[in-house]
Amino acid sequence: MAKILIIDSSHAHLAGLVDQLLASGQEVRLAHEPSQAEKLLQEEENDLVIFNLEAEGFDRLRFLEKALLLAPFTPVICLSGQADLEEAVDAVKLGALDYKLLSTSSETLAELISVAIKKPHALEGPFLTANPSLKNLLFRLKDVARSDATILITGESGTGKEVLARFIHQESPRNKGPFIAINCAALPEHLLESELFGYEKGAFSGAFTRKMGKFELANGGTLLLDEITEMPLALQAKLLRVLQEGEVDRLGGAYPVKVDVRVIATTNRDIEAEVAQGRFRADLYFRLNVIPVKLPPLRERPEDIKLLALHFCREFANRYERPVKGFAEGVLERLAQYHWPGNVRELKNVIERAVLLAQGPWITLKDLFPEEFRPKAREGLPLKPLKEVEKEMILKALKAANGNRTKAAEILGISVRTLRNKLQLYRQAGLI
Repeated sequence: MAKILIIDSSHAHLAGLVDQLLASGQEVRLAHEPSQAEKLLQEEENDLVIFNLEAEGFDRLRFLEKALLLAPFTPVICLSGQADLEEAVDAVKLGALDYKLLSTSSETLAELISVAIKKPHALEGPFLTANPSLKNLLFRLKDVARSDATILITGESGTGKEVLARFIHQESPRNKGPFIAINCAALPEHLLESELFGYEKGAFSGAFTRKMGKFELANGGTLLLDEITEMPLALQAKLLRVLQEGEVDRLGGAYPVKVDVRVIATTNRDIEAEVAQGRFRADLYFRLNVIPVKLPPLRERPEDIKLLALHFCREFANRYERPVKGFAEGVLERLAQYHWPGNVRELKNVIERAVLLAQGPWITLKDLFPEEFRPKAREGLPLKPLKEVEKEMILKALKAANGNRTKAAEILGISVRTLRNKLQLYRQAGLI
């Protein structure tokens, strides 16, 4: 049995559909006024929303946008009195599941509803975004995913580069094959080489058996080379050969092994600057950069701050079985004003902590940030700039961790690399 919310200013238009849904055992709620609809969207779990755009007082797509913010993971079917192609396109761009005419038969609508409540909504996919530019990027990447072209994803730490790589893999014909990821910054050169290319028994001391490398393990699928700019130059030359020839040489091997792998690489560095300074091979850069993708930081996509905060809230409330429904009034707006130096990773960690600390059904600012990290506004005195607050948070976290950068990064919900880069910038600016 599904819970279906119907938003309409009267019973007349959809009476036949309501009767059919009730007869099929569905639970139907009706909202006749905007305030009533907003309450049911925010406080109730709905499996589907049917919105009559002709309903009086609801302002068509403006209310749709508000509804999708209040319940971003609930699919919405819009109904209109007249066919308006431009409005239909705008509705789908905003996040509506479908756009149909009110004259559509109850049987056809019921069939569409049946499919909608059984099928996961698009927002439940691996890469969540409400940002128009990123939505357009995802749409174009679906076409790119069908090819075997290498892709280079750039962006700050924590922006979701690996999540985007998984999205590309899932949209590709290789989605039945493996998705293998390796962090090029996590291993020293000799271990990274054996992890990538594998080795034969007896290739070196301790090689007691043959080991397949990540390229062979990813055969028929996708290999993600995370933080590619951290790869030593000697290994870059070997990687280039693999990409050009489609075969790997195991350490100690007598002959090359053919592989069929789609490669996606990521970096949080300015890779063109790395090439200019001789730290990254130009020929490898051009080989990887067939399809360049740049992910903007979270602070440049404020729509996603609210969307992801709601998503993580629901995810962790379910995981930890906490009675948390959402955020107190004004909290999402304050989250959107924060700088988020650790991007999505930091936001996720903050929301996870808040879900665990929340004393009631609604997350407050006190649950999100320790008191000393929240600047207090006094009459006549401005709030501190975000960059100053960020520096204070980092220094206090380091103090609390007794100078241990790994522990400080965990407290802040950012990577050690991001923390190290921030400290370097502060030293260069003479701030510490």
